[in-house]
Amino acid sequence: MDNIQRLLALQNEDSLHRALQNELKVLLPKRRAEAKARLQAARDAVEVAVQENEAAARTYNRFQDDYNRHRDQMRRAERNATGLTNARALEAVQREHAAALAEANRAAAEADRAGSYVTPTERKLDEARAFEAQEEAAVQEIYDAIDARKADVEAKAAEAKARCEAAATEVPADLLAYYTRLKLTRWPCVVEYDRKRNVCPGCNLIQPQSVTQAVLSAERRGAAGTVHCPSCGRILI
Repeated sequence: MDNIQRLLALQNEDSLHRALQNELKVLLPKRRAEAKARLQAARDAVEVAVQENEAAARTYNRFQDDYNRHRDQMRRAERNATGLTNARALEAVQREHAAALAEANRAAAEADRAGSYVTPTERKLDEARAFEAQEEAAVQEIYDAIDARKADVEAKAAEAKARCEAAATEVPADLLAYYTRLKLTRWPCVVEYDRKRNVCPGCNLIQPQSVTQAVLSAERRGAAGTVHCPSCGRILI
C-alpha cells in the first residue's frame, strides 16, 4: 500500500468518525429539540384551552351574580311593599321591583348565553389534555430511542476514533501533518482531480493546465498525492 492509499484509508475512517460526531452533536440534539417543541406545543394548547374555559366561566359567573343581585332587589322591594298604604310610596316600590325584574331577566338571558360557551370550552380542554397525554407518551418514546441511539453512536465513534489513530500511524509524518492542518478547514482533504475539465472537485474551480500536467506526471511517477490544489490546498490524485 503506497502513501496515498494509506492517507485515503485514514480519510475514510475520518469520514465515518466525523459523521458519527455530527450525529452526536447536531442530529440527535436536533431530534430532541424537535420532540421537546412538539410536546411544548401540546402543553401550550392546554394552556390556551384553560384560559378560554376560565374566561367563559368568569363571564357566566358574572351574569349569574348579576341575576342573583337583581333577584335580591326584587325580594327587598316585595318586602318593602308589604303594609304600604301610601299610593306614591307603593308605586315607587313597584317601579323598583319592575326594574329589578327586567334586569334579572336580562342577566338570566346573558347567563344562558354565556353558559352555552362553557361546555364547548370544557370539551376543548378535555381534548387538549387527552392529546397532551398522548404526546407525552410519544415524545418519551422518542427520547428513549434517542438515548439508545446516542449510546450506540458513542460506542461506534470511539471505535472509529481508535481506527483513525491506528490508520494515522501508517501515514508519513510530513504528509500526516499537512493532512491534519488541512482538515481543520477543508473536507475532504484528498480528492480525485477532474482531468477532463481541469477542475478541483473540492473547490469546484478550474485549474491551470499546469496543475493537470502535474497530476498526470505524479501519477506516472507513482507519486500521487504530491500535487496540491493551488486554490484550496486539497491533495489531488
